[in-house]
Amino acid sequence: MLLFSFSLFSQEIESEEEKEVQSYVSTDTETKYGFKAGINISNYNSTNLDDIQEGLNDSRIGAVFGFFIDMHVAGKIRFQPEFLYSAQGAKEENLRADYLQLPLMFKIELTEFLNIQLGPQVGVKVHEFEDSFKNFDYAVNGGIGLDIIENISLEARYSLGLADMFDENRAPNLEGKNAVIQIGVTYRL
Repeated sequence: MLLFSFSLFSQEIESEEEKEVQSYVSTDTETKYGFKAGINISNYNSTNLDDIQEGLNDSRIGAVFGFFIDMHVAGKIRFQPEFLYSAQGAKEENLRADYLQLPLMFKIELTEFLNIQLGPQVGVKVHEFEDSFKNFDYAVNGGIGLDIIENISLEARYSLGLADMFDENRAPNLEGKNAVIQIGVTYRL
């Protein structure tokens, strides 16, 4: 009898522990829309630093803003496509370019308030201070997100450019890929 009651008690404890472990399975399957704003700290990763003028050594601090859709995929995975305006480049005015970007971010929720993000990004140049840049940019992004309160989150990302941004006909001695640290706030409606 003692063994039987111990066995029942043990099963009850295990089922309570299972409930606690499973308590954070994302139950938020709602699609959300929102806005994002922040700052970029950007520059170029280059293979010929000696050939590039001194302005490349200084990072540009620029704005990033736009909107996003946050959709549940499965379990703790969410998909967040974004449409952003992003001011990038180096501090020197003739090394600056602004883009419209489409990051396609997958978010894995580690806890109720913390997530990691990874995804590709494409961008098209919309403004430049000197006509020596290519029109399209490709990058891969990685970062983290922290939910502060119900609808407001902080995000930090690193965007590693995959394409040489300098046009070989207009700037034959320059090579460089966008490298951007992005810190922003999101607001979900």
